[in-house]
Amino acid sequence: LALAILAAGPSQQRVESQAFMRQKLMLSQGVLEGLTLEKFDLVSKNAVRLHDMSQSNLWFTIKHPDYLVNTTNYQKSIDALYLAAVDKNLPAATEAFTKVTRSCVECHRLVRLE
Repeated sequence: LALAILAAGPSQQRVESQAFMRQKLMLSQGVLEGLTLEKFDLVSKNAVRLHDMSQSNLWFTIKHPDYLVNTTNYQKSIDALYLAAVDKNLPAATEAFTKVTRSCVECHRLVRLE
């Protein structure tokens, strides 16, 4: 029974993590839609939600020092995205979203290495 519980633990954590990342992906798609259509309210709304997700316990599942650096870079880029959206500055918002995307790719690379 103990082995069954231990075996179920990581699987449940993985399911929760995948659902969390799918939600993050949907919000990122909302940012891209907002940028493409110049709907800055959509960009800022999704940026706030992405930032809030980066504060949750599900975000901090890896204890690698580079993970914390990537998280800090991600949060700074999300903050820049939000501010650019509020200012209706499309070039700055696009650049910030590029940095957000770069942070995501780098972090996922790190997670795969773990």
